[in-house]
Amino acid sequence: MKITAVRIHNLASIVDAEIDFTKAPLRDAGLFAITGDTGAGKSTFLDAICLALYTKTARLRGDKGNLIDFNGDSIKLNDPRNLLRKGKWEGFAEVDFLGQDKQLYRARYTIQRTHKKITGKLKVAEHSLYTLPDETLIADKSNTIKEVESKIGLNFEQFSRAVLLAQHEFAAFLKATGDERAQLLECLTGTDKFSLIGKRIFERHKEQLNKLELLKASLASYTLLTDEELAAKTQLLDDLKQQIEDTTKTLAGIEQGINWYKQANSLEQALNLAQQNQQQASTALKAIATQSEQAKQAQSALEIKDNRNRFKSLTAQNNELNTKVNDLKSIDHAALITDLASALEKHNESLQRAKQQQKSAEPIIAKARELDNQLAMQTQTITSITRQNEKEQKQLTHLQQQFKQSQASHQQAKKHSEQHQQWLTQHSQLKQLASDWNYYQHSFNQFLHAKQQFATTTEQSTQLAAELIRQNEQLETQTKKLTLSEQTLLSEQQKLDQLNKQHGQFNIEQCDAKLKNIDYLKEQRERYKQFNQELKQSTQQQSVIASKLSQGEQTQTTLTQNLVTREQTLKHSEYALNQARLRASESVEHLRAQLTPNEPCVVCGATEHPFADQQLTNLIAAFENDYKNAKQHYENALAELHSHQTQHAVLVAEHTQHSQAVQTAKTKQLEIKHTMQAARTELNDLTSEQLEASYIALNEQKTQYYATQKQQRNLQEQVNQLQSIFKNEQQAQQQLHTRHLELSNQQSQLNSKLSELSTQINELTATLGSQFQEAQFWQQLQNNTLDLTELNQQVEQYQHNQEQLEQAQKQLDSADQQMQQFTPLISDAKLILKNLNDDLAKAQQQHSSSQSERLALFNNEHISADDYQTKLAAQQEQCQAQLQRSQKAHDNAIKQRDEHAITLQGLEQRLLENTQEQADLDTRYNQWFAEFKSRYSDASHEQVTILLTLSSDEIKTHLKQHEQLAQALIDENAALKQHKHAYLQHQNSDKPKQSHAELIQQLANLNDQQAAQHKAQLATNTVLEQHNQNRQALQGKQTELATLQKHVEQWHVLNKVLGDATGKTMRNLAQTQTLKILLHYANSHLRTLNKRYELTAIEQTLDIAIVDKDMADEQRSVNTLSGGESFLVSLALALGLASLSSNKVSINSLFIDEGFGTLDSETLSIAMDALDSLQAQGRKVGVISHVSQMTERVATQVHVAKKPGGYSTVTII
Repeated sequence: MKITAVRIHNLASIVDAEIDFTKAPLRDAGLFAITGDTGAGKSTFLDAICLALYTKTARLRGDKGNLIDFNGDSIKLNDPRNLLRKGKWEGFAEVDFLGQDKQLYRARYTIQRTHKKITGKLKVAEHSLYTLPDETLIADKSNTIKEVESKIGLNFEQFSRAVLLAQHEFAAFLKATGDERAQLLECLTGTDKFSLIGKRIFERHKEQLNKLELLKASLASYTLLTDEELAAKTQLLDDLKQQIEDTTKTLAGIEQGINWYKQANSLEQALNLAQQNQQQASTALKAIATQSEQAKQAQSALEIKDNRNRFKSLTAQNNELNTKVNDLKSIDHAALITDLASALEKHNESLQRAKQQQKSAEPIIAKARELDNQLAMQTQTITSITRQNEKEQKQLTHLQQQFKQSQASHQQAKKHSEQHQQWLTQHSQLKQLASDWNYYQHSFNQFLHAKQQFATTTEQSTQLAAELIRQNEQLETQTKKLTLSEQTLLSEQQKLDQLNKQHGQFNIEQCDAKLKNIDYLKEQRERYKQFNQELKQSTQQQSVIASKLSQGEQTQTTLTQNLVTREQTLKHSEYALNQARLRASESVEHLRAQLTPNEPCVVCGATEHPFADQQLTNLIAAFENDYKNAKQHYENALAELHSHQTQHAVLVAEHTQHSQAVQTAKTKQLEIKHTMQAARTELNDLTSEQLEASYIALNEQKTQYYATQKQQRNLQEQVNQLQSIFKNEQQAQQQLHTRHLELSNQQSQLNSKLSELSTQINELTATLGSQFQEAQFWQQLQNNTLDLTELNQQVEQYQHNQEQLEQAQKQLDSADQQMQQFTPLISDAKLILKNLNDDLAKAQQQHSSSQSERLALFNNEHISADDYQTKLAAQQEQCQAQLQRSQKAHDNAIKQRDEHAITLQGLEQRLLENTQEQADLDTRYNQWFAEFKSRYSDASHEQVTILLTLSSDEIKTHLKQHEQLAQALIDENAALKQHKHAYLQHQNSDKPKQSHAELIQQLANLNDQQAAQHKAQLATNTVLEQHNQNRQALQGKQTELATLQKHVEQWHVLNKVLGDATGKTMRNLAQTQTLKILLHYANSHLRTLNKRYELTAIEQTLDIAIVDKDMADEQRSVNTLSGGESFLVSLALALGLASLSSNKVSINSLFIDEGFGTLDSETLSIAMDALDSLQAQGRKVGVISHVSQMTERVATQVHVAKKPGGYSTVTII
């Protein structure tokens, strides 16, 4: 990487400057100096390089980001836009450099204000990168920094250490302690990640410890049942399951009785519905009786419908034929043909006249064409002269306007010049200020700032004295509060000691053991009573169930016999029904339909046919009804038998369960009795009342113990609070004492500052007063009646008026010159315009004469020769078309006359034929109506007409509806009979002895009982499941605990070796390696600067020692080096860090920002020799300094010179 050029425009004190390292003398110089007075702007070049490449500078990097007001903009202190020169709207820094890819690039950083005005707001800075020499943009905005880093190979931190070296930082590094050196190395090399690793190890170890403590604490929240509690809960769950099973069986019997009532209600509702349906079917059939009769008559009338339709069609055709015949007879063809012949003759005469007119117009058209050509040429001439005239007129007008503008500018400039000269004369006292305002403004600022600080410091001193008095009073008050707090603490501590002594005399463990024994004994006695009661109940229930089993076996025998009888009846009914259906099959029905009364049957030869009609159908319906009844009785008997068998099985199971319950109760009773005898204590001899009294007494003692314990805790908390208060009071007293010392020191500092400010004010007053003793603004500034901002505005206005006066004088001279130039130009333009007007008048006169002659040819009609010729041709074509149309109309009239005669003859023949057919249709209709009348005596022709309006689909719909309603009535009658039978049969079946309401009440009671049992079962089951879950969770937690303990041990080892809260251990360990690498690079540079010394690191530390090769490799402290030697070693360290930062990047440019002002002549000579050796290594080295001896040694210089007005100029020497 190599910098080839730097350009600056309006940054800090530099207005415009360019340093081109590709041109002589910088091109041939390996070492050059940037020289100039302090504050001239030497370091601005380094700022410009950093800005152009990375948009930030090394000098502003450490400033705070507080907001300030910068010429109307609120920006941060470290914002690079602060470098824009005051009073300018634009500035930029530009750097040309050679990248790592050996290509030339140009980076540019631009600062601008809006609207290109100095009063505009600051815009966002622009950053761009171009390739050279074609200046192609390759990056802009935020992408530029990444591109620059890739082209150079360094980021800003690396660049500021490898290319821009600040020697004084490494002098501090050389003399620093080990810890300070580690911090500096970390900052300079950007290796803070090692500190972060050390912190992370410490935090991770702490985090794992916290997790371990939380896990141990969480284990205490898991509780398990004892073996006795687990057994009791398991037994309770079994008992609840048995109780639920018993309740379920009882519920089944009650629900069966309720179902009987539900079925009876359903059958009654079905019977009522069947009666309603039968009545509705009968009513519906009666309602459509008339409609059905009309449908039957309409079906008979369908055979004459075609006759009537044809009769109507013929009548309509005859009416239409009569109309057409009359229309044809009313047309007079002879008169029409005569009129058309007359029109044909007229159109022929018109055509002949048109042809004659076209022939006679040919010479006139030729003359018109000749005159048209003359007029076109004359019009072109007039247009050309008119355009030239307009152009010259515009030129004249423009010259006259410019002449007037020059006159107005001359007058205005003269007026402004007089005004500005008058204003400057009136404010002549500002002339000296305006000549060097930056200097005087700085001096006035110092004067006013010193006065303001003096007043502020005086006020602070007064307030501080008052604060000291208040601090003394607070210190005395705090001492009294501390004494009182100490006395209260001693009193409460004595009370606590006495209460601890009383509390220790009661044994809470012995009391809990006695209470537990009493609870256990009471529980065992209660369980013994409970099992005794259960034994009695189970014995009674067992006897009842045994009696029910005996009765159930007898009932089951009777039901089995009834089922056999019902099954035989069902088989007989099924056989009879199948035989009837066989006789009513489709083929038999077909033969039966062909039977004729008193004629023999083709199958059996019988002459009587009893089942030829509906009788067989009724018989089959009766067999089907008998079969359904038999099947229903069989199913009821079978269901009753199954129900009884189920109840019997339930009773058998209940009898077995009760037998087991009796045996279990006896066994548990015996176990409890043996347990109580085995654990016999003095409590067993006590009665229930005595046992309860002992229990109450022990609980009262326990309650008193916990009350005393609570009182003890409260008192301990009070003591702790008092101790905290006493400690806080001590800290407050110490803080007050410390604050008193701080205030005293501040008072001394303020007094010293007041003395310094007073001296500064006196010096500035003497200096400025000697120059502006009589000036009014100086008196006002001293009296604080004039603000410096107002004075600045007055000076700026004075400078502005000076500039305006110069501009007005320039405008005056320019206006005079313009007026002298415009006078001859205006005279020439007027003469040219007069000649053009004469030519235009002559051409217009010739054009008017030709136009009059042209209009006379066509009777003053404005028409071209071609249009006139086209018009005559169109008139001839129009006459020819009219003639053709007349001829065609005449021929069509003759043709139409002949066609109408033929059509009339055909229409009359069709009319005769239709009339004869109508007569035949009417005769056939009268014969049919006579026959229809014989069947329906009340029939009439109007009724027949109405019947014929019904369509075939409507007739079929009405007949089908009648048939469906008749069948529906038959079906509803059969259904009604069946529902009556079912209802009576259910009423005669086994009816419950209890009413429906009683059964509902019993069902509700049993449901509540069963719900309570389920609730108890759920609670018990939940306890057992929680016990199992806790047991499994504890197993998992133990595994997790072992794993976490292993992790904690691993992190403990890492934290012990590498970790701490600040990352110091890991940082120092890593920086010892960085220090060795740095010293390796530094020694390579030190050997070229001074062969006597070599840097070395003391083992396992961050300390640095010097090896003196001239003293047999003696190792000694770096503090023993002289000033010149320290500079050489520090410079070697600086170059070593540059090599460390750029070990992968080739750097051929180096800038050293070191004043060298503190070095003596001998050390300075050594430093210059070192710099000469650097350029011998192939680097272009630039040194920033204002030391004269330095400038004498360096031949090539970039000199920055300060000028009045706050700006500097740059010269390359």
